[in-house]
Amino acid sequence: MIGTKTLEDLGWPTLVEHWVKRCATKRGEVRVRTAQLLDDPAAARERAAEITEARGLATRDARLPLGGISDIGEAIARVRKAAALEAPELVAVATTGRSLSRLRSHLRERSEVAPKLAARGEAIADLGHVFHPILEAFDADGKLVDHASDALGPLRRALASLKTQLEKSMSGLLTDERFAPYLQDAFYTQREERYVLPVRTDGKGFVRGIVHGTSQSGQTLFIEPEEIVDLNNRAKLAEADIADEERRILAKFSGWVAEEADAFDAALAAAETLDVIAAAAIMAEDTVSSEPIIDDGPRIALLHARHPLMLLAERRCVANDVLITAGVTLLISGPNAGGKTVALKTVGLAALMTRAGLHLTAESGSVMGWFPDVRTDIGDAQSLENDLSTFSGHMVNLRELLATAGRGSLVLIDEIAVGTEPEQGAALAQAVLEALAARGVTGMITTHYERLKALGATDPRFANASVGFDLAKLEPTFKLHLGTPGSSGALALAQRMGIANDVVGRARDLIGPHVAKVEDLLASVADQQRRIEEERAALLAELEAVEADRHATKQVREKSKAQFEKQTRAMHGEVQAELRAARREIDEVRRQVRMRAHDATLDDVKAATRQLVGPGAQVARHEPKRQLPPGTPATPDKLVVGGPVIVPRLGRVEFVALLPDDKVEVRVGSMRAVVPIKDVLIDTHRAARRAEEAKRPVVPPPAPVPPVVLVDGVPAGGKANARTVESTLDVRGNRADDAVAQVDQFVDESLMAGRDAVFIVHGHGTGALRSAVRSHLARHKGIDKVRPGEHSEGGDGVTVAFLKG
Repeated sequence: MIGTKTLEDLGWPTLVEHWVKRCATKRGEVRVRTAQLLDDPAAARERAAEITEARGLATRDARLPLGGISDIGEAIARVRKAAALEAPELVAVATTGRSLSRLRSHLRERSEVAPKLAARGEAIADLGHVFHPILEAFDADGKLVDHASDALGPLRRALASLKTQLEKSMSGLLTDERFAPYLQDAFYTQREERYVLPVRTDGKGFVRGIVHGTSQSGQTLFIEPEEIVDLNNRAKLAEADIADEERRILAKFSGWVAEEADAFDAALAAAETLDVIAAAAIMAEDTVSSEPIIDDGPRIALLHARHPLMLLAERRCVANDVLITAGVTLLISGPNAGGKTVALKTVGLAALMTRAGLHLTAESGSVMGWFPDVRTDIGDAQSLENDLSTFSGHMVNLRELLATAGRGSLVLIDEIAVGTEPEQGAALAQAVLEALAARGVTGMITTHYERLKALGATDPRFANASVGFDLAKLEPTFKLHLGTPGSSGALALAQRMGIANDVVGRARDLIGPHVAKVEDLLASVADQQRRIEEERAALLAELEAVEADRHATKQVREKSKAQFEKQTRAMHGEVQAELRAARREIDEVRRQVRMRAHDATLDDVKAATRQLVGPGAQVARHEPKRQLPPGTPATPDKLVVGGPVIVPRLGRVEFVALLPDDKVEVRVGSMRAVVPIKDVLIDTHRAARRAEEAKRPVVPPPAPVPPVVLVDGVPAGGKANARTVESTLDVRGNRADDAVAQVDQFVDESLMAGRDAVFIVHGHGTGALRSAVRSHLARHKGIDKVRPGEHSEGGDGVTVAFLKG
C-alpha cells in the first residue's frame, strides 16, 4: 500500500478527481476513487493496453457507448430478497439492460481492433428477454400502458366509464333545484378521492349525504350526495382492482429481474471496468499521453515527461527527460523556483500512474519501472500539534525511510536535511543517502548542498542533474540537465527579486572569491547547456518543418493521383458507353447488309461503309494516347541504317532508307512502310542499349526473310493477299472467346472493305487460342479457306484466312 502522505505529497487525489470527472457512470466514479492502484505489473500492462484500444476506438469515432447505465445495484439486491420493484426502478433496470446490450454489441462489432475490450464485453450477457418486455410495458412517463397485461386495459376502461358517469351526475346535481341554492360555488370537487359538492353550512340539512370535511374558514362543507355514493364506491373498487393488477405486473417483472440477478451484476461489473478504462483513455487524450513500457525492475527512463496536473490545469509545462538506473539516486540541484520539485513530483506521479495502468504524460517509448513502494518527504514537515519544527519533522520522515525502505522502493526527498546548520545538514544528508543506497533504493533528491553535488560526481550509486538558469534574463528555464550539478543562483535570484545591488555585491564578497568562482562556473555550464538545447530545438523545428512540407507534398501528390484516377474511371465509362453504342450501330449495319446480301449493289456496300465511319470515329475519339519512350526528332544526318526509331502510329521500328520528298522507309517486323520524316523519333534508349550490346560477342544472324514492302500502308508489289497493317489482327493475350469475337468482327469489316485475305496473329503458346481461332474461321460462311502462315508471314503463330469474293 502507498501511504496517504505520499499520495497527498504528489497530488494523486487531484489526479483521481480529474479521472473521476471523465467517468460516464456512478459506479465507475466510485471504482476510480476506491481502487486505483494495481498489485501486479502484468495487470498494469493489460490495463495500459486496454486504454490504448479505447483511444483507438475514439480515433475511429467509435467511443464506448456508456450512456444510460444507471447504478441499479440496490434494486438488484432487493429482488434477490424477493422484493417487488417500483415502476421507476424497473424502468431504470430495463433502460440499463438495454444500454448494456448496446455496449456489448458495440464491442463485438469491433473485436478486431479492440480484442481486449471485446473480451471484457463478453461478460455482459444477452438480457433482451428481460428488458424488452419491461420497456414495452411502460410509456415515456414511466407509467404502465394498457397492454401491459390482458386485464389492465379493460379495468382502466371500466374505471373511465364510471368516472364519466360520476362527472355527468355531479354536473346534473350542480343545477338541481334541490341543491343549487345551498352550494357555495358552482363546481364540484374531490375529497379523499371521492366526488363531493361544496355546500354552505346553513344548507347542510338540505343536502343528504356523507360529509368529508370542511374548508379552512369553516363556511363550506364538502358533502358526498347520497345519489352518487354507489358510483363512488364502484369507482373506488375499480381503482383497487387496477392497483392490484399493476402490483401483480410489477411483481412479475421483478421476478424476471431476480432470475437474471447474477447476469445483471456481472454485466454491471464489466461496464464499470470499461467505464474506468474509457475515462482513463479520455484523460490520456486530453494530456497527450502515451502507453509506457512497464519494466519489472526499478528503473526510470522517461522521455519528454511533463507534469500531468499542470497539463490538466492548462498551465505551461516544460518537458524533461529523466533517466535513473535501478538502485541509483539522482541528485538535482539548481536555483529555487527552477523546477526541481516539479521534476520530483512528475516522476512520483509517473510511478503511481504506472501502478494504476494509466498512460504517462511522456513520449512513446518511455520506460517506467514497477515500484511497489513509493516514499516521499516533500514540503514543510513542521507540526505545531506534534511540537515538531521543520528540521525535526523531516528527521521523523527520514527515520521511517531508513527503517522500511529497500530494494524496489522509490524515495523522493525535496531539500533533504534542511532547517539546520548547513555543514551539519549536508553531512547528515550524505550519511542518510549512503544508507539508503546501501539498501538498494532508487531515489530522486533535490538539494543545494555542495557536498551532495560532489557525491554525485564521485560515487557510482549517485548521479547529478540540474535545472537550467538563463544568465541573460536572470531567470530559470525549468529544463532538467542530466549529468551536471547546477548553481543555486541565490544571489542572482535575490537581485532579480529586487534586492539592492550593493547588498548582493556585499554578499558576493562575504562568500569569498573561491565559492563565487565555483558558482559562476556552474552557472556558465548551465547557460551553455541551455544554449545547446535551444540550438537543438531549433534544428528539430527545422527538421519538423521539412518533414511537414514533405508530408504536405505527398498528400498533394496522392490527391492529384486520386483525382486523375477518378477522371480516368469517368473517361473509361464514357468510352465504354460510346463503344457499346458503336457496336450496336455496327451490328445494325451488319444485319441490314446480310438481309440484302443476295441483291446488294456496289452503291449499297459504299453506303454501308459510310455508315460505319460514324461509330468508328466515336471510338477513335476516345482512344488513349500511346505512352512512348522518350525520343528526339529525327533529321537526315542523325538516321543510321538499322537504327531504332519510333513512329507514333507504328511503335518501335527500324530505319531502312531515306527517300525523296522528306520520307523514310522503316521496317516493322517482316514488313516495310514509308512514312514522313516528321513523324519519326530517334529511340535514344534503344540506341544506347544496342551500343552496349555491340561490345558483346557477335552471334551470326539467321537467314534473311524476304521482306514485304508497304508504301503508306499499301503492298509495294501489289500482291492481293500480301500481309498489311490493315489486313492483320493481333489477338495475343486475349481469352479464346474474346479473341473469337474480335476475329468475327474483323472478318466482317474486311469483307465490307473488299480485302482478299486476313492475317490473324495468335502466337504459339499452348495452342488453345490458335485452335479456337482456326476452328471458328473454318466454320465462318465468309471464309473460303484457312491455312497456317508461311515462314515470311509469321509461321504457325499466324493463321491466314482467304475471304470469299
